[in-house]
Amino acid sequence: HLRGRYVVSVRVAYTGADGERLVAPLRETGPVLADSLRVMPYAESRTIHSDPDFPHSYYGDSAVLGELDVERVGELLARTGPGTGAMVVVQINQLGGALARPAPNSVPYREGRFLVRLLTGGGRDRARALLDPAFRLLAPAALGRAVNFAFGAGDRTEGLYDAETRVRLPGLEARYDPASLLRGRG
Repeated sequence: HLRGRYVVSVRVAYTGADGERLVAPLRETGPVLADSLRVMPYAESRTIHSDPDFPHSYYGDSAVLGELDVERVGELLARTGPGTGAMVVVQINQLGGALARPAPNSVPYREGRFLVRLLTGGGRDRARALLDPAFRLLAPAALGRAVNFAFGAGDRTEGLYDAETRVRLPGLEARYDPASLLRGRG
């Protein structure tokens, strides 16, 4: 029933007691196809995205943006919408808060204000032919890519880390993972 339609999914995580009151305006903005918002234990928070619990193939990548241009987002939706002949998930996250504060780890692009993630099924070549032009559209505002959302990218590592982190990581790997177990090469 969703094929060929634009659908917006709003996911909320909130730890206060007045969540129902805060989301009431969201529920009034338009037709609701499904509403699974509920109080849940933290251990169930993985269910918020309604991901399948079985293996499936897909390709996905991301762009960390300094700004979000509304016209570019409109073009992005046109390029990835129902007319493409493929299902494409477009996820836009507002960044900030604790993620924006400096920390002694390898999380780059803390100055980023938005994270755009694109995901589609099918083979990598078909997915790249669909998604790469969309990412080129976002390139003027892109700071880099999010390392935890580079599915099917293989050894394509450009943009995953800032210059300082790229210099620092090999030393950390040599010290803490000399057998390259984390890369799956050990």
